[in-house]
Amino acid sequence: MKLPHLSNREQFLIALSVCVIFVGAYVWLRFMPANRAIGELRQAADATEQRVRTTVIPDEPEEDLARLEQQLREQEELMAALKSQSDSAERRLAPLDSQLLIVDISRVARNAQVHVRVNEDYKALPAAAASANPLPAGKKARKKQAAQVAAAPAPAEPTMPSLGEGWIARMSAGSAYARPLRRLEVEGSYMALNRFIHDLDALPFHVAVLRISIEKMPVLSMPGYPQALLAELVLAL
Repeated sequence: MKLPHLSNREQFLIALSVCVIFVGAYVWLRFMPANRAIGELRQAADATEQRVRTTVIPDEPEEDLARLEQQLREQEELMAALKSQSDSAERRLAPLDSQLLIVDISRVARNAQVHVRVNEDYKALPAAAASANPLPAGKKARKKQAAQVAAAPAPAEPTMPSLGEGWIARMSAGSAYARPLRRLEVEGSYMALNRFIHDLDALPFHVAVLRISIEKMPVLSMPGYPQALLAELVLAL
């Protein structure tokens, strides 16, 4: 098939159209993205120049650098000492399921001539319930209250009780400082009770007396003999 003969004017128009198409494609695909990138670079350069103009160089600190380094070394030494003390105290904590320490407590009581009437696990009231229900006055009432909370579920996540809530709350189940608690009822003279509490510090594992209440036995002692006392202790093992 033969193409029809085109005049010079038609050939010029066709060539002009092809040139326009190529130029338009170049402008759309190359020139406009490059021009946009150049504009963004100019804006970034202007912003950087503005920040440089408005930047305020701080004055040299008045503190001596050597003194600051000395303070830093002292703080690091203090942290190392505290960590060493913490590790030493942690090594004195008994395992959570240790029965040997319970036996050792009974042995210390026997050596101090203290009669152990009750030696059982102790579960404290949660902080909210403890504030709503104060500690009862009588021992029977306290036993009843302890039995009521024996099956109380522990919090899902460890809490961080404040120091004002008392050490029993801070070391009860559900606390970040939780330790096994024991409730003891012991009978003996004042000197025997004092020796028993003092000798607890000589055990291989740490035992802390969180609470103690002492009352006189209803039966008076014979003349010349010390008055028998009844004490209730809550221990953290």
